[in-house]
Amino acid sequence: MTCSRSFYSTPLAVLLITVFASYLYGAVIYRTIVVSGVFRDPGHTAVDVIAIPNTLHCEDLHYHEPSGQIFTACEDDEKTRYSWFPPLANFDDPTVGSRARGSFKVINPKTLESTTLRFENFDGAFVTHGIDVLDDPQSQDGNDVYIFAVNHKVNPEHYVKNNASAPESHSVVEIFHHGIGSNSVRHVRSVWHPLIRTPNDILAVSTSSFFVTNDHQYRKGYMRNVEDTWFGSKWSNTIFVEFAVDGDDTRSAHDDSKGVLASVSLEGFHNNNGLGHGKTSRDILIGSASSGTLHLGAYSVDPAMAVGRISVSQSIQLDSTIDNPSYFADPYANSTFDGSGYVLAGLSKAANLLQNIRNPQGQDSVYVWMVKPLNQGSTNAAGEDSSKWRKRLLFEDDGSRIRTASSAVLVPIDGFTDSGQRRAQLFVSGFLSKSVVTCAVDL
Repeated sequence: MTCSRSFYSTPLAVLLITVFASYLYGAVIYRTIVVSGVFRDPGHTAVDVIAIPNTLHCEDLHYHEPSGQIFTACEDDEKTRYSWFPPLANFDDPTVGSRARGSFKVINPKTLESTTLRFENFDGAFVTHGIDVLDDPQSQDGNDVYIFAVNHKVNPEHYVKNNASAPESHSVVEIFHHGIGSNSVRHVRSVWHPLIRTPNDILAVSTSSFFVTNDHQYRKGYMRNVEDTWFGSKWSNTIFVEFAVDGDDTRSAHDDSKGVLASVSLEGFHNNNGLGHGKTSRDILIGSASSGTLHLGAYSVDPAMAVGRISVSQSIQLDSTIDNPSYFADPYANSTFDGSGYVLAGLSKAANLLQNIRNPQGQDSVYVWMVKPLNQGSTNAAGEDSSKWRKRLLFEDDGSRIRTASSAVLVPIDGFTDSGQRRAQLFVSGFLSKSVVTCAVDL
């Protein structure tokens, strides 16, 4: 008696299973390959690029239009990023993390110089990440701002009290106050809540409230890698936080959960990462970093309930990872040309990042995108179909001039080139880059 072969061992069955799997997951696999840049050769835009001095490892940039200045937070000491940076699951040396002393920089777009702000009422560790800048509504002359900043501190519960179940990082949001033109920044308080788990970026709503993204559900390990590579792992979220400011700086600095309320404002999206302000005061931009998707939304806040909500109306896919989004409002827009649009920095070959996160000599190539509606001005951007968006590379680099681009902003330039082209000054930062860089680009 002959034995019949199992159906599942036949070449036909293998072919059918392969075809079925490709039908179900082929588009997802292709999208992952494109975004991660597995087969991409890094490019190099042939323009004059200037490095801004004293801007080492700056994650986020914010152009403050009223003052004409750019704010950023930088690590300052190269050792910190390669020894302690929880956003990259790097917990190698908590001693370095506990001694980290990042700082705020103010960049002058005209002189291309940076100024380091001196801390007042703040002498703790500062491991920088996302920031936001908010005008002080109580300022008499309009020259005061609040700066909100993520700080990935070492958690004493884990390392001092030896509580293995406690997370390695006690990540908080620091609130500072700054007078435009001064060389100092005053600490107001620290803010923490159990819902703030893996904070990445911030969008300030008021002097006592903000949205903050948790970019991962898992802080480290295999499942965190799954989150990075499987776009279906929609486990991250965005939190709305409201906190009390009672003038007792000392108490709030030691009790960062005092008077803090928080709730989930957005979930069900992959790798919530960077946040940015949009065209109107209620617009919010959310970047799904490792899946290369920009989400356009609007937020609402119920002060009585201390609840904030975000509704996403549009999602735009880019062909690379993206990080902190920004919106450029063209002040010289007219009926014939409007250069306004969304500016997005990311990695052109993200597949190489994991092997480079501890390598000071690594070169991580970058893209900077400009995204705007094809019919600029005739239709509400939030209502456009994704097929009607123009996605254009403003700048790319092979990692030799800037690596790991995480934020980009445009500063308007008055006038035109000899060929009649409108231009703007582009500033790009990178969380592992030796400096912020700038160059002029066509809009």
